[in-house]
Amino acid sequence: MARAETVTLLSLDTYAALMRIHPSHFNQLAGPKAPQTGGCDDIWDQDDREELARTIAEAEELIANELGFWPSPKFITDEEIQFGLMGVRSDWQNAEVDTNWAHVQVYGVEVLTLIQADASVVYTDDDNDKHGREELATIGEKTGELYGQPITSDCDECEVAVFFRVADGAEDAADPRWEIKPLKVDVDAGVLYITAESSMFVKPSLWKTTKVDDPDDWKHPFDTDNLVQFVDLYCRTVDMRTPVTVKWDGVCSCTSPCSHYTQLACAYVTDWKRGFFVPRLATWNGTTHVDAYADYTGVPESLVVNYRAGYPLDKYCTMNRLLERAIVKLTNVLLPEPPCGYCDAAQTRWKSDRANIDPLTPEAASMPWAMYQQGALEAWRIVKRLKMGQGGKLGR
Repeated sequence: MARAETVTLLSLDTYAALMRIHPSHFNQLAGPKAPQTGGCDDIWDQDDREELARTIAEAEELIANELGFWPSPKFITDEEIQFGLMGVRSDWQNAEVDTNWAHVQVYGVEVLTLIQADASVVYTDDDNDKHGREELATIGEKTGELYGQPITSDCDECEVAVFFRVADGAEDAADPRWEIKPLKVDVDAGVLYITAESSMFVKPSLWKTTKVDDPDDWKHPFDTDNLVQFVDLYCRTVDMRTPVTVKWDGVCSCTSPCSHYTQLACAYVTDWKRGFFVPRLATWNGTTHVDAYADYTGVPESLVVNYRAGYPLDKYCTMNRLLERAIVKLTNVLLPEPPCGYCDAAQTRWKSDRANIDPLTPEAASMPWAMYQQGALEAWRIVKRLKMGQGGKLGR
């Protein structure tokens, strides 16, 4: 998977696919099995991918700020909601508060549980083209077809996560910067089967060579020896026990930092779509919540909440197609140079999205981003359509 230090909701490889950029070239591979034959065949290095990731993240945030929700679900950690300054009465336990972001999926903290360490990856030529490139990466077993080791799991298909291993260069186990996506996941009767484009499995060590650091030898041939042989599989779940921390004014001393009085709480949900909930104090004894209202009776200063929120994925576990398109269009407007040098398909899309709107229409003048290019206008039209249809937190 093309990776970067900046984690994005739209994967870098999905952007490349939508821009018609060859997956091997995008992941720094060429050679006889992935030849440069003209058109969009410039080879990317890690510096290129890092710039793209920063730009995609900027586009996602601009869109999310207008919609009031993220383009797909993401975990929001330690969001602080001011409480005591809101004129809340002493019976604050019944006060309804809301999160910053709409389309809440669940209140809680992300948990990654290991399904299989060192799972084998098998590479095959699935389309039998003339180059013989093994473009299909397979993990696990499909009914009647054994590609590697059988892997059992009851994890939801949309919550299976694949990561590069520390042994292959990832900085930490299950590090979000080293998650491999997009994937096609099938769980049939508890048997896990995963397929993906093989170019996403390039050995991390090969991405360290860039045009600047090694101008003569930074391109690598497509060869299964240059792809990792093993990955780590996880199931992404949520610890929903006490997603809220209630904070009261605390005490200070000359020998220690000032601190708050705190107590954990549940989120009693009143509106998932808009992110409304009522905080209910609780303790956790390992089995059930236990009411603990008697401990603190004053109005809290603030709440700290953890949750997962964003526009729901479709039945194929992918981002809404319109939102994908909006992100790509706005990314192209923000990218200062063509996304793969001077090539055909991608450059044509980039130029089209960056074309100035002339004359400037009232609709274009109403855009919130002060970017008066065709791609920004198309992204704005998608945002407006979703605003009218969703009725969430529109604009942050």
